[in-house]
Amino acid sequence: MILLQRDKKLIRRRNNETQAVFMKDYDGDQIMKQLKTKIENNEELTERDELNLIFLPLMKSTVDCSERAIEAVELAQKITDPEKQFRLLSTIIAVSDKFIDEKYVERLMEAIKMVRVLRELEKRAELKGRIFESQQAIKKYMKARYGAAAKEIQDKVDTITDLYILTHLLDDIFGAETREEIERLIDEAITKQSQMNQSTKQLEK
Repeated sequence: MILLQRDKKLIRRRNNETQAVFMKDYDGDQIMKQLKTKIENNEELTERDELNLIFLPLMKSTVDCSERAIEAVELAQKITDPEKQFRLLSTIIAVSDKFIDEKYVERLMEAIKMVRVLRELEKRAELKGRIFESQQAIKKYMKARYGAAAKEIQDKVDTITDLYILTHLLDDIFGAETREEIERLIDEAITKQSQMNQSTKQLEK
């Protein structure tokens, strides 16, 4: 177990023995370079690397701990694994909050808020891409089966934007034998989409 002291000292307890680890004994500049090289080359971080990144602001350095905390956050933002990135960012901020100036804390909090926003945008972009792919699959199938005559039906597909509905519609269309059956399935899907939209609007009120 590791406990953090306000004098930039770690109290490490192992096998009922207590050891004091002074962070000022670590060369923060050198460790920063090593971590930067690893992260920028997308190399896997060891447990020790992660601990070094977390406590980097407390190590001996040519810059003050407040500025080094910002640098640690900026470095952590380059980690490609979103879960690991978010975990390390949160921990760096929690540790640094005890030592750095208030104005730097605000900058750190803005940084982690931005990460949350970016993660949400990435999820939405991925979902939007999957919806578009499903729409295109249905439209291409219709064109291959009915040619230019399928244009009106294809336009209807664009109004369906729920991935769950689109996925089931695609499966049902592949099993349909006639154009009339396909049109019925698409109309039913549009009705479900409309009902879902109405329910969403009511919940937002």
